[in-house]
Amino acid sequence: MVSDTLAGVLASRRALLNQRVAEARHQQPGFDTAAFSAFAGDTLDAVCGAVQAVDPLATGAAVEAAFEIGLTLVGQGLAGPKARLPWVDRAWKQLAASIARLIAQAPTETLGTVTNAVVRLSSMRGVRVEEWIDTMRALAGRCAVLDELRALGALCAWRAGMAHLREPALVQADRLDPALASAALGAPDVPWASLRERLSADRWWNPSIGAVDAQGQTLGGFSGMDGPFAVPPAIRAGAGHFVAESAGRHFLLMADAFGAVVLPAAANEFAQADAAVAPGVAITPRGGSVGGREIAFAVPGDRMQAVGRADSVALFSPWSHHVRIVPARA
Repeated sequence: MVSDTLAGVLASRRALLNQRVAEARHQQPGFDTAAFSAFAGDTLDAVCGAVQAVDPLATGAAVEAAFEIGLTLVGQGLAGPKARLPWVDRAWKQLAASIARLIAQAPTETLGTVTNAVVRLSSMRGVRVEEWIDTMRALAGRCAVLDELRALGALCAWRAGMAHLREPALVQADRLDPALASAALGAPDVPWASLRERLSADRWWNPSIGAVDAQGQTLGGFSGMDGPFAVPPAIRAGAGHFVAESAGRHFLLMADAFGAVVLPAAANEFAQADAAVAPGVAITPRGGSVGGREIAFAVPGDRMQAVGRADSVALFSPWSHHVRIVPARA
């Protein structure tokens, strides 16, 4: 059952919104009106209530915009009770109060920003979407304009495991209040200038613990179990990343203190990457020793290999679909 506020808005725009539903049913065969009704009574109602609490005059326009976006999302299986994943509904409901003023100012753009973020986050294996939502809920209320929300979202996405956003997120962070940028990366008591300098210098330094985790990140997996690799990959070192080849397909592997991602790559990137054995690495019964530090990697040591860059080493084996990327030094 919807709130009185939402019921009033829907009633005042009944003809227009009914037309939008009819268009959705025409454009999307099999559109589930019951699922959309459930979305409206839950997720849309949360947005309506949040905007009503901060700017009642903006509630009608915000609901209308959210209604139209919701029609598309429910039709695509991204929102509502039959959604493939819970993240869009969860983000809208949990962030609504924090970003209510931004929704009131620019409903389509603000809700679109949040939606695009969680859809992108959820598309990448290993990225911690719930952590992103939790951090944004705590901090998004400090954003005065949409550009700040986007910059904060990029920082929080990096922290949630999107390692490829490291450099662009640091650039975007300069648009934010320094205290907010530090808080977004888990170090609210560290001045942003010094935090940024340390993060730029060392991809493996984690501000949440104030140290480097020598064990690094494990990534990859068998394609038959939602991983990227059909066969155990061969790995080479590139500039700021590693490049993998598996069954004729190529991938970028990027890792840092916050997480690791696997992205598409081209064959020439693999051909141009460095296959030289990483110095200072020894294969051990538990995995490997990098710079004298024991690295646990649960694959057979037989034929394990290591390639490296100045700051990172990748351990891989013809017996495993996984790759371990660790700091070259602690």
